[in-house]
Amino acid sequence: MTAAPTVPWPTDGLSFGGDYSPEQWPREVWLEDVRLMREAGVNLVTIGVFSWALLERSPGEYTFDWLDDVIALLHDNGIAVDLATPTAAPPNWLLTAHPEVLPVDATERRERPGGRLGWCAASTVFREHALRIVGALAERYGHHPAVRLWHVSNELGGGNGRCYCEESAADFRRWLADRYGDVDTANAAWGTAFWGHTYTSFDEVSPPRGVGGAPNPGLLLDFERYSSDALLRHFDAEKAVIEQYSDVPVTTNFMVGAGSQVVDYAAWAKHVAIPANDHYTLVDDPHREQDLALAADRMRGITAGRTPWLLMEHSTGGPSWQQRNRAKEPGEILRNSLVHVARGSDGALFFQWRASTAGPSSSTPRWSRTPAPAPGSGAR
Repeated sequence: MTAAPTVPWPTDGLSFGGDYSPEQWPREVWLEDVRLMREAGVNLVTIGVFSWALLERSPGEYTFDWLDDVIALLHDNGIAVDLATPTAAPPNWLLTAHPEVLPVDATERRERPGGRLGWCAASTVFREHALRIVGALAERYGHHPAVRLWHVSNELGGGNGRCYCEESAADFRRWLADRYGDVDTANAAWGTAFWGHTYTSFDEVSPPRGVGGAPNPGLLLDFERYSSDALLRHFDAEKAVIEQYSDVPVTTNFMVGAGSQVVDYAAWAKHVAIPANDHYTLVDDPHREQDLALAADRMRGITAGRTPWLLMEHSTGGPSWQQRNRAKEPGEILRNSLVHVARGSDGALFFQWRASTAGPSSSTPRWSRTPAPAPGSGAR
């Protein structure tokens, strides 16, 4: 087997740290944070994940001074930066001017601003604005010595996994035409003769909308495949812009766990320089240790023969997005970290360095799995 190319690791040795949101705190807190990070041995932090509105106040009007200062402070203290593109959180000025970028659910109801990943993966308007801020960031920081990893968006599919708008429908039809070539081949694959649902043109095909009935399972499966590919196309577009200005590795954070996700992570793995995963145990799961092992083993399988992977996020304490929130037992954080390290993660990062004091949580996210919600937003 051909050896995988060597990818520079963002830190010397194991990576330790986590998400950091200095924009939520006054500058005097930054100095205390960095002092404590040095004391704790932190060597890598993720910044900028939800900062689009603070970096671009209006189209093309950038305010990078605060981010310049944060990156310089971290660098001066020997802490490497995993710099995120902020496209997980489109600014309110964009959503106000272009509400059509918001996702539409299966009942054809358009989402409102305020949730996670409030954008449709097929939206050409969103893509245009997203790539502009990504280009500005990459041009400014692409060769900064502190930036050792690029982090595209955040948990793609965790909130915008599927969109049923007309722009997505048209994109889905193009995807089907590329996949099958002609509609008769699609009819045969889906068995549409059953119940007389034969299509005579791809123009007749719509995403599996609605909450009742029995959608054709072949069409349903293909819409899941399309949805993963649409998100991947956006990831690749952001990555391509970054790579115009930087030779630093580019990744994004997966959500590989026991539950199903729309994203086909095994197919995505070859698109990231360093595969990364977020994993949160569920409070009501009586066998959390099995969930930990399963998620870490899946990541080990996805990255077989490749560079080590990275545990990008896991929880230091009680999360805010489950129906019931429980503090960690003595030794549980160490156990959770080492389960992943033992299965190939060259580090353990957390969400987050300093817990937020305000903001929404996702107690009942749409992408939740039984018996409790899957990873969402809010202080963990």
